[in-house]
Amino acid sequence: VKPVIAVEVSGRDPEAFAALVELADTLAIPVVGARSQVTYTGFPQNHPMWQGWADMTVLGEADLILLVGGKTPWYPPSRKPGQGQIVSIGENPIKQHLAYQTLCADHYLEGDVATALRLLAKAAKPAKADAARITERRALWTAKHQAMARHLDEVAATERAQPGIGPIALASVAAQVLPADTIFVDETITHMPVMRSHLPLNTAQSFFRVTGGALGQGIAAALGAKLAARGLSNDRPVVLFVGDGSFLYNPIVQALGASKAYDLPIVIVVCNNQKYEAMRKGHVFHYAGGVSDTTKVHYGVDIDGPEYHELGRHFGFGGAKVETVAALGPALSHAIAETKAGRTALLNVVMTR
Repeated sequence: VKPVIAVEVSGRDPEAFAALVELADTLAIPVVGARSQVTYTGFPQNHPMWQGWADMTVLGEADLILLVGGKTPWYPPSRKPGQGQIVSIGENPIKQHLAYQTLCADHYLEGDVATALRLLAKAAKPAKADAARITERRALWTAKHQAMARHLDEVAATERAQPGIGPIALASVAAQVLPADTIFVDETITHMPVMRSHLPLNTAQSFFRVTGGALGQGIAAALGAKLAARGLSNDRPVVLFVGDGSFLYNPIVQALGASKAYDLPIVIVVCNNQKYEAMRKGHVFHYAGGVSDTTKVHYGVDIDGPEYHELGRHFGFGGAKVETVAALGPALSHAIAETKAGRTALLNVVMTR
C-alpha cells in the first residue's frame, strides 16, 4: 500500500534507468535517492514521482522498500528505514570487498538490474481493482513533488539574491543556461550535496561523481566522459564542477595537455572557497571542543591558490574569474561556446562557502 523505491548506483546503465522510470510510472511509486552523494543519475529529478535525496521521512512509513542498486544506502548503517520489508535489487547485492555493508534487506533479487525491473513491472501489472489506489497514490506524490520543486525554486531565488556566489546559486544558474543534454562531472566534496537538487539531472548518464577515496581524478573523468560522448549521435557538452582543493590534486598540466592533444574540450568550473572545507569540518566534528574548534585555527585548511582561470593559457585555453551571480550566466554561456570551438574553458568561481 505504501511502497517506495530507493535508488543508489543503478543509474550507470541507461536501460536500468529507463526500466525504473517505467516501473515507477506504472505503479505510481515514489522514488528517493538513498544517499545525498551518489555516483550516477538514477531517476529524472523532474519526474512527478521523484521525492529528492536522502529523505528518510519518505521512507519512514513505507511498508515495502525496493532498494535498486544499493551499495551503502543507509547511514548510520544500523538504522533500518521503513515499517516493512526491504527488497534489494542488484547485480552484486552482497559486496564482500566492502569493509561493512548493511542493506537491512529481507529479500535479494540478484541479476541484471534492467531485466529485473522490467520483469517486476510486468509481474506487478495493476488490475482494474488497483486503479483507484494507484490514482490516489499518484496524486499524493505528484503534489509532494510539486511542493518540493517550489521550495527548491524559492531557496535558489533567495541565494541568488544574496551577495557573492553560493553553491545553490551556481547550480540554479547553470540549470538555466547550460544545454539540456549537458553531462555533469563532480569532484567537489562539500558543494554537490546541496547543488545536485538544483541541477537538471533528468536523463541517463547526465551525472558522474568521481569517487574511490582519492582526489585528483576529476579532469580525467570529465575527459573520459567527453570521449565517450563523441561516439554518440550528438556530442554532449561536459561540465566539471571541482573544488579548488580537489583541483590542486589533479595533474593539471598533463590533463589540460591531453584535452588539447586529443581534442576533448570541456568546461572546468573551479568552486573556489579558498579552503579545504571538508578538512575544517573534520577538525570540528572529530575533535569537538578541542583547540581547533575553540580557537577557530585550522591548520592545513586555508588555500592561497593561483588564478585558476589563467592556467590554460599555455594551451590556448581561455577562462574567466566570476565573482557575482550576474556574471555567472554569461560566463557559463561563453565557456560552452569555447568548447564548441574546440577549446577547454576554465571558470574560477569565487564562492561564499
